[in-house]
Amino acid sequence: MEIKDLKIESGKSYATREVHFTGGLRGAPTNRGWALFPVSDDKNSDAIVFPTSTEHFQFATQQCGVSFLGVCVKYRSDTHSAPMDVWDFGNRGPKNEFGAADSWGFVGHRAYLAGDTSYSEPASYIGTSLRTAGLRLRDVSDGYHNQLAWAFAEKRSPSTWFSNAALHDLYGNFHSLASELSSARDHLAKIVAIHIGAPDRIDSSARLEEWLDKSPNRSHQAHPIAGLLLSALGTKTSPGWLRRLGDIRNEMLHRVPMAANKSVAGLVLEQVATTLGPVSRIRLGEPLSKTPLSLQAADPLVELARLSISLEDLCRAVMQQAKYPAEPLLFTSAPAK
Repeated sequence: MEIKDLKIESGKSYATREVHFTGGLRGAPTNRGWALFPVSDDKNSDAIVFPTSTEHFQFATQQCGVSFLGVCVKYRSDTHSAPMDVWDFGNRGPKNEFGAADSWGFVGHRAYLAGDTSYSEPASYIGTSLRTAGLRLRDVSDGYHNQLAWAFAEKRSPSTWFSNAALHDLYGNFHSLASELSSARDHLAKIVAIHIGAPDRIDSSARLEEWLDKSPNRSHQAHPIAGLLLSALGTKTSPGWLRRLGDIRNEMLHRVPMAANKSVAGLVLEQVATTLGPVSRIRLGEPLSKTPLSLQAADPLVELARLSISLEDLCRAVMQQAKYPAEPLLFTSAPAK
């Protein structure tokens, strides 16, 4: 691809890297080592620092009981250029150093160059939806991180429930995350439909499943690429993780919005004991429920993060059978006049 109008501004650019965990905890490299924060409201002791990233990761996941969400790389400059955040789920494949979002974008562009617009469009849509989903997951994680910091600042006690106006932003970002993940699922289903020769009208996982369930079409269920999707969906009596994603999306957008859902009406600080002292994490739940927190449904961030990574892996698996290679674009500059 030839670039004819490339503008390079002079100035300094900066890239910072933050590791996101569930519970509002965050990690980042510093000049003293890898910091895990926040762990208090004291500026002199608001982080625990580890010599290596491995020790940092193991402490967070094994002792603090939080899960890895991904990495956000923030690009900034001292010019008037727009800032850019890049989200990385951290599970890149051995044959492709790019995430599934970029990789499907490459597939879409290769299909476009080949004149195959019916394939290039859903392929590029997968990339766009996955990329946006990553940024929405970042936003949800930021909401948890801010709530944890505010809880420390307000001297909230462990195991006490609270809520605030910022919860509405958090709920909105959850809705967007579930919506984008579901969009990526449906665009992926369209790709599968193309591979097995389904009619053009089959453009979602629900329509594809309905079409495959009809007697004349059941033989297509044995196609390897269809098998990947059907395995993730499971059945209505034994649902898989991809069907669960659809249920979450439908509940949020069609049945009970999160802001009106009693099961996630409040926040609570959970304090866990570690070898380096107590560490707090935060989660959503039902404050007035007679059900103990330990027996309530999983925190929605934990569940949607798991589903996000599963969808990333599924998109990568389907990509291995794509009609076009996931090869990055090569840019050249036009000859100087």
